[in-house]
Amino acid sequence: MKYISLLVVVAFFSCSDHSSAMDSDYEGESSTCGFEDGTHSATIEYYNPDTDYSNTYTLDVEVEDCQVIQIQFPNGGWLDDSHISPTDLDEDGTASIKDDRGRTWDIDID
Repeated sequence: MKYISLLVVVAFFSCSDHSSAMDSDYEGESSTCGFEDGTHSATIEYYNPDTDYSNTYTLDVEVEDCQVIQIQFPNGGWLDDSHISPTDLDEDGTASIKDDRGRTWDIDID
């Protein structure tokens, strides 16, 4: 029984050391889209086809792995993966997202 416990502990530490090495390798890579992970200010053209309402907003967006994963609103609300799909940014910092209600969000990172 002692040998099995020792084997489990050794396997655990070797797996965790390997993943740490992989993480540190990834952190050294530069972003392929030119935008780092994190929060960015963006000009967003909003359109609701049900009401034919459109407007332009300056909002924060969360970027991860060159994708917009969240749109944040000043009142503390947000749209995340429960309402939008992560969407690729192009090299100019633009993306177009359609949410689960059919509204479009054309994003241009400032």
